Formats: sequence, C-alpha cells, structure tokens
Amino acid sequence: MIDLHMHSNHSDGSNTVTEILEKAEKLNLKTISITDHDTCKAHIELRNIDVKKYYSGKIIPGVELRCFYKRRIIEVLAYNIEVDKMQNWLDEFYKDKGHAQVQKKYLSQLYKTCMELNLYMPKIEDIKWNPEGEWAARTIYREMKADERNKEKLPEDLWNDYENFRHKYCYNLENIFYIDKSEDLPGITQLLSVIKECGGLAFLPHIYVYKWAEDRKAFINELVDNYDIDGMECYYNNFTEEQSQYLIDLCKNKKLFMSGGSDYHGTKRPEVDMGTGKGNLNVPDEIVNDWI
Repeated sequence: MIDLHMHSNHSDGSNTVTEILEKAEKLNLKTISITDHDTCKAHIELRNIDVKKYYSGKIIPGVELRCFYKRRIIEVLAYNIEVDKMQNWLDEFYKDKGHAQVQKKYLSQLYKTCMELNLYMPKIEDIKWNPEGEWAARTIYREMKADERNKEKLPEDLWNDYENFRHKYCYNLENIFYIDKSEDLPGITQLLSVIKECGGLAFLPHIYVYKWAEDRKAFINELVDNYDIDGMECYYNNFTEEQSQYLIDLCKNKKLFMSGGSDYHGTKRPEVDMGTGKGNLNVPDEIVNDWI
C-alpha cells in the first residue's frame, strides 16, 4: 500500500515530518509523498534528518499547488520536482501574498457576507484562529455552525458539509459567498509551465470534489485534453468504485500516469487516516511503477 497525498504542519496538517514518517513506517506504506499546500519545506526538512531512522520506504518529492481555472480554484499535485527550484518560485510568487495576509482578507469578506445574511456570529475580533496555518473558509464555517440558530438561515447542504460550503458556495461565481482569488493565485497554464520547468509531473487530484462542475466527466476531459497533464489521482478517500474506475480507464486510454492518496491532515481532519483514508482506501503499490 502507498499514500501519495498527505499534509504536514508545514501547511495545514497537524503532524511533524518525523511523525508522518513514523506513522507511515508503522502502517508499512511502501511509498509516500508529503504534498503540503504551496510549500516544499517538508522535503527541505527531510534533508536535515536521518530519514531511515524513522521510515524505510521510498519518498517522492511532492507539493499540492492551487491555481485558477476559468475563475475557479483547482489544485494540481506536482511530483518528482526539483524541490529548491520549486520553493524558490513559490517564495517569489507569494512574497506579497503570504498565507496569513490573504486568509485575513478572505475572512473579512466571508464575515461581511455572514453579516449581510444576519447570521449569529461573534464579533470578528473575537474569532480565535491562526491565519498563519488555518483557512478562512473553514474558520467561518466553524463559527457559523457554532450557533444552531444559523441552521434555519442557511441551505441544508451548506450546513451539513464543509466541502459543500467550500466548493458549491465559496467557489460559486453566482453565490454570495464567492471569493475572488484571481489576484492571489497563478493561472493553470502558468502553474503547469512552472512544474515542467522544475522537472516535475502534474497530476489532477481529488477531481470529483469540484461540486460546481455540473458535468464532472466533461470537466475532467476538458482539462486532460487541453492542458499538459501527466496523470490523475485515481484513488482518493471519498471516491466511489465507479469514480475510481472511470479515472483508471481514462488514464489507460489517454496514456496518463496514475496516483492515489488519502489527503491525510492528522487531527485537522480526524475522519481521514493515512493510507486507508476513511477506512476503505487501498492504493496499489504498482500504479507508480511507470513514473517513479
């Protein structure tokens, strides 16, 4: 079993790099990749520790990168990258767009929307969160859910699921919760070019989470046919067997590489465990043989 999608405390995961290695060893994972959001610092840290002391398997350099596609946010997993080159690009691109800076801006926008909807919320200055390592949308969602009276004021699907809130509302161009992040992120063409310049391979992760895409299969094929995509994340913690099989068949037909992972965040997402996801994930070792 392998897991090529996980996050450390260098982005929004709770585990340190060594804790991830120890857990991967305990689970007997043969190959892993730490794919923090928009940073390669976990892989830079790996150079400074005795990895074999904690983990005996293979580690693939990776990073999960956000970008804009038709005014929507999607993510791309980059593997086998030149870590220093990618980190230098990230540092340069985000030097005036630090995580804390933009998350504070987004929190303010979302809070304003909550006030327009007359939701029961604490004063914005009383919201306890860490903009350096947390996300504005998840923070606002937590505060909305903290008061049961808001349930009557919000759509049922938003109330029931954070992922619905994020993808169907915050990423919905027509919705009051939409956040325009076009000034803060690279476009997909630019990002794919950077990945290639860093010697990496570009994979589309968790493709079915984009609930704003009315026709998911058409959306997938549009990306694959029009952009320099190398592979797909065919195994993911909430994919159905049918969804995974569609992606596997697509990769075979389009001659794309395959990957898979849990999207592990430690205690930040306790329902998802390393290796097994929500309990039934099992990414076959051999799917990476063609591209490792």
